[in-house]
Amino acid sequence: AEEMVDQVAIFFLAGHETSAALLAWALWCLAAAPDWGDRVADEAAGFADQPSFARLSELTVTRDVLRETLRLYPPVPMLVREASRAERFRNRRVPKGAQIVVSPWHLGRHEDRWSEPDVFDPSRWEDAAVRKGARDAWLPFSAGPRVCPGAGFAMIEASVLLAVLMSRFRFETIDRPVPVAHLTVRSRDGIRLRVSPA
Repeated sequence: AEEMVDQVAIFFLAGHETSAALLAWALWCLAAAPDWGDRVADEAAGFADQPSFARLSELTVTRDVLRETLRLYPPVPMLVREASRAERFRNRRVPKGAQIVVSPWHLGRHEDRWSEPDVFDPSRWEDAAVRKGARDAWLPFSAGPRVCPGAGFAMIEASVLLAVLMSRFRFETIDRPVPVAHLTVRSRDGIRLRVSPA
């Protein structure tokens, strides 16, 4: 019974809280970088009038904005995994069964993995080498056998929602949100934006 409750909680967390966090941070990033907001709005103009699954591939800028948002503000700030066998990591013994914490937040901001890691720059995702190298440092959906089964759906959902919102509205920052880690990465005081019709 306890496992069933845990699974239901994970289902609701994954299907609601993380998607909402991604969209909120993406809107704030675009409001803080209006040139990128304009690029997404331009790309979305034709798509938003007749959105369809077949046309999702047209949203390349939107997808890169979401990737960059997930790099800087991964909805789940840390993942806990159990070592399936004994290992050595940085000259330390890791016994089988040890709890290992992996932080998508820190990996996404690591200087050895990203140029200008604290800068919101969706253009970095245009580089095939960056996308390939990101396999080790971009883990907003985890990886391997425990990868989020809803990752593909989450990206489709976020792409459509962001495209439609950016085609119809303009967003401006009011203040700079302070990220805090709860179950998801959210702003301490919420993300407040000024919204006007496009």
